[in-house]
Amino acid sequence: MSKKPRERKCLVTGETHAVHKLIRFVLDPTGNVIPDVAGKLPGRGGWVLAEGKTLKSAMKKKIFVRFGHKVLASSGRKMADVVALEDQEHNQKQRVTVDDNLPDLVTQLLRQRCLNYLGLVNRAGLLVSGFEKVRSALKTNKCRALITAEDAAEGGRSKICSGLGNVLVNLQVIDMFTRDELGQTLGLSNAVHVALLSGGMTESFVKEFSRYEGVVMR
Repeated sequence: MSKKPRERKCLVTGETHAVHKLIRFVLDPTGNVIPDVAGKLPGRGGWVLAEGKTLKSAMKKKIFVRFGHKVLASSGRKMADVVALEDQEHNQKQRVTVDDNLPDLVTQLLRQRCLNYLGLVNRAGLLVSGFEKVRSALKTNKCRALITAEDAAEGGRSKICSGLGNVLVNLQVIDMFTRDELGQTLGLSNAVHVALLSGGMTESFVKEFSRYEGVVMR
């Protein structure tokens, strides 16, 4: 029997989701609301669905400010993460600050976290690169995901999949990282196409990427 994933409630929508679909935020000692993309920082947290439109709604509705006031109101008491907000919360002793570019910061942190996990996939031996090796992984259905550099030459993906039928139909294809990013992360001089093989670390990467994709695309 598989273990049920941890769940938290989104402060914006009020809906409950698995934590890998959400982003946690905390209040630092100076009153700044900061993203905790790893979900490990101390203190009471607040969770928001990993979608661009939801983050924008949170900013517009001042959800993060209200969250900060909620945390300050419980200062000194050990309590669980915040799951609901009152209409008005004030604490005159300390100001809550929310950076106008908070959604952009979330995007940057999630992008880097994806690249970090991709490096872990590589070290776990679950990543193959090079035209023939990637093509072989696709041909034998060992590929869990295919990553193509977003600045790769046009038609490159079609060439590597040529003659393999509808191999991409049930395969996750990712083209949101540059050749330089992939090269630096994987230690490759020409990282254009890489295949991720099935395995635990690959699944962890896929979950991380789903959050980043949600923030950027939805």
